[in-house]
Amino acid sequence: MLKKILNILKFISQMTLVMLLGFGISLGILVSVSESIRFPTNSEIKSLDNISDNLGSKEAAAVLSSRNSILQVLSSGENYSGFAKMSGTYVIHNSKFYVITAAHGIVGNCNHFFVATADEDIYDCIKYIIVDRSADYAIIEIEKVNHRTPVKLSRIIPRNTEWKQEISILNEVFYTGYPNGLGPLTFRGAIAGLSDRRYIYLHSYAWPGSSGSGVFSRDGNMIGIIIALNVGLTGAGYDVLEDLVIVTPLFMMDWELAYEMMEEPSDTGDTGDTGE
Repeated sequence: MLKKILNILKFISQMTLVMLLGFGISLGILVSVSESIRFPTNSEIKSLDNISDNLGSKEAAAVLSSRNSILQVLSSGENYSGFAKMSGTYVIHNSKFYVITAAHGIVGNCNHFFVATADEDIYDCIKYIIVDRSADYAIIEIEKVNHRTPVKLSRIIPRNTEWKQEISILNEVFYTGYPNGLGPLTFRGAIAGLSDRRYIYLHSYAWPGSSGSGVFSRDGNMIGIIIALNVGLTGAGYDVLEDLVIVTPLFMMDWELAYEMMEEPSDTGDTGDTGE
């Protein structure tokens, strides 16, 4: 009798398992079909992580670093109407947060400098670390930013031995920025050459607002920031060469001074040094 009861219980458990397995498969098919016919939401389409499946693993990693660390930079001043708008890269070093951008768009002190990810997401400047108007770069300590992932400063600066390859001709690069205030938009380019003053010439495209965008190599290093378009003499006079972009390489930045300044305490209300 006991054996018969055990056999019945075994049969019931087997049938229950089969029913649960069938239910699970049916539910999986239903979800899969529903997902296949569902139109993606606007937030899914505009997601910083929505990049092409055709990119290789190294390209995809570089593009994601570029997109997830992009910030819009806003600078104003007491006698300045509106904001100068640029782009910048969000970085972290020793648990503090910074933006690396171009210097030429900084028009006032730290109290009038902000970074943003959207109209309603705006963050304050804490301290100007370096604003070098000669080489045209700036490193600025900022508040922690939501909806962006900072890149680690120690990991994105190429080592001395890497620079030859990083700025070799036709080495592939990517950058994300806010050209004309639009974006963030991501572009592909290639190293075209090096100027006599060691600025990088990039075969890509840029517009007002692209200044300060971090340029990432295929290997995931940040090799520089966009500072200008080239202006050349043509048959019609001087003209902007839209597909020749000028980049300040990171090896032109004074990292010894930057790290020294980063170690100093960040006083509340510090207006910073505009470099003027």
